[in-house]
Amino acid sequence: MASLSSAKTLGGVGGILVFFPVLSLVGWILILLATKEISESVQDKTIFDDALLAGITAVIGAVVFGVFVFSGAIRGLFLAGPFGVGGVGFLGFVAILGAFWVFTIISAIFLKRSYEKISQRLNVSAFATAGLLYLIGAALTIVLVGFLILLIALIFQVVAYFSIQDRPPSPGWVQPAPQTFAPQPMPQQPATQPQQPPVESKFCFKCGAKLPSAAVFCTSCGAKQS
Repeated sequence: MASLSSAKTLGGVGGILVFFPVLSLVGWILILLATKEISESVQDKTIFDDALLAGITAVIGAVVFGVFVFSGAIRGLFLAGPFGVGGVGFLGFVAILGAFWVFTIISAIFLKRSYEKISQRLNVSAFATAGLLYLIGAALTIVLVGFLILLIALIFQVVAYFSIQDRPPSPGWVQPAPQTFAPQPMPQQPATQPQQPPVESKFCFKCGAKLPSAAVFCTSCGAKQS
């Protein structure tokens, strides 16, 4: 039965063995088995399929390069040809090296896809980093600096496998969003009409009509107010 603990062991040990040229092939086989364990544990078959395609294309590239080395094509670099000394051999060297480079990039693309899925399913960001570094390193191997980046990718690969938890995160797990505290809106007070001050009044001394206190004449009888 597939388990993440066995994938952790297989991938971690395999990642370490990759650093040793004699045991490198064994290390990659263990890593491939680790991806199969992870694929079955999280029920995502595409994880193993992409890793398997990455391994197949890497083997094809290695075979192409091996045929070039053991077929005596390097010796052709020093043989006379229609393009001068070593003309045909040099063109063959460039063609084989270009084919090896293309297969290496294709392998890195599939491995990156597999590791990105593992990173999302297991919440281990080191897998995504390792996959990205593999792709960048493979693309830059043509200028040799890519080999240094590939070495860094191998280190991240070991860290990623040993960072696997024994149980995958729950399917509904999402990273909690940071809490924000918005200011509470102030309740609006109903608009109040300003109260008019009371008007002082008086009464006409002649007819008794109610008049404003400032009135000089009575509006009823016309008598002048004192």
